[in-house]
Amino acid sequence: VKLYLLHKNNSIVKIFKTKQKVHFYKRKIKLLDAPQLIVWLSKKLKIISKKHSLNKFVCTAHASSMAFIDEKEEEIIAVTDYEYQFDKFAKEYKKILPSFNKTYTPLLEGGLNLGQQIYFLYKQFPEVLKKTKFILSYPQYISWKLSNTFSSEISYIGCHSHFWNHSSSKYSSIINKLKIRKKLPTIRKAWEIIGKIKINNKALKILNGVHDSNASYLYFKHSNLKNFTLISSGTWYIIFNQKTKLKELKANLDMLCNIDVFGNTVPTMRFMGGREFDELIKKLKITTINRPSITKDLLKKYVIYPSFASAGPFKKSTQSLNLIKKLSNAEKYGLVCIYITFVLHFCLNAMNSDNNIILDGLITKNNTIIKILSSLRSKQKIYINSKEIGTGLGASILFNIKKKNNLFLTEVLPDNKINYEHYYDLWFNQIKEKKLVNA
Repeated sequence: VKLYLLHKNNSIVKIFKTKQKVHFYKRKIKLLDAPQLIVWLSKKLKIISKKHSLNKFVCTAHASSMAFIDEKEEEIIAVTDYEYQFDKFAKEYKKILPSFNKTYTPLLEGGLNLGQQIYFLYKQFPEVLKKTKFILSYPQYISWKLSNTFSSEISYIGCHSHFWNHSSSKYSSIINKLKIRKKLPTIRKAWEIIGKIKINNKALKILNGVHDSNASYLYFKHSNLKNFTLISSGTWYIIFNQKTKLKELKANLDMLCNIDVFGNTVPTMRFMGGREFDELIKKLKITTINRPSITKDLLKKYVIYPSFASAGPFKKSTQSLNLIKKLSNAEKYGLVCIYITFVLHFCLNAMNSDNNIILDGLITKNNTIIKILSSLRSKQKIYINSKEIGTGLGASILFNIKKKNNLFLTEVLPDNKINYEHYYDLWFNQIKEKKLVNA
């Protein structure tokens, strides 16, 4: 968890960090300890306000976490953790789902669908829903604790939740089936000031808040760049391309439709690239990394097939990595970079991306991946923003939504030492032959 202190020109003054702790509901459901986070946040704001004049606060958070608030305006659950196994009743839940061409959201594992979380609670802990007055998304829970105002926000509500009908631009039928319509507060703009809090006798304005990857997307969307594909990277690699047609989205490939803070549909595809990268580094026991070693001979003999994390377009890997483990650190690291790049290339093809590509987040620090990607996408220009945006700085755009951004883009030059397209084709043909793509 990060708290950014920004100058009024949006430059970073200081970043404060803490770990997201967990707690449990009735010793059974693992939760993210949001109340503890509020304690930490309140203390930091008081300390910061002694040295700095604070004007506005906005929260951005990952999708698929909710708080349940009772009639006394106290937390019953705050907040759910999407990695908990909320999909115990997935077969039953699937029967009441709206069709994919309404929500453009596949049935996902764990708690990645908010609707599935609520269905689980109805089955296992019905008292939670009976006592609940309001259901809040994670950013809006934080905003409520600071402002005492209940609200919802469209980019979070519309993010692979099954809550939103993208065809009609209103709540989907699942809302009535789960009987939660009255429990969802009024949808307000992400940049709307919903209240104030006094800190050291000074008023801090509280904005409604936003979904995290939508905050990253907003930074680029709210510029003079009209047509682009954005790859936002962290634990998840999320690909946004408004040029992709909704009818081209395929549920089995973990393609879905998000919605931006202005209410526009944003076709999206994702996989856990950051987690897969870390998992492979661990599995292959890669220690020191200087420069990767990638040669034609290496690529002829060794290759990594998907997948090493949940979600995404591919099945979980059953590949033995024993032979690869015997290679040098530089060779193993090179193969990991090749693997992540090939999966990205597959996703960009599935999204029919043919416009400029912008890279944001952790991927911008990996020169090997971005240069190989540039080689594979030879008909497109690939850029990194000279200032790494991430979700915090993306959300800061909400402080002045009328102001357009100036982007400082640097083009990525390709690595043409090897014909990577040839090796990608071999890799992809093997994936089809091994039937590794989700059915």
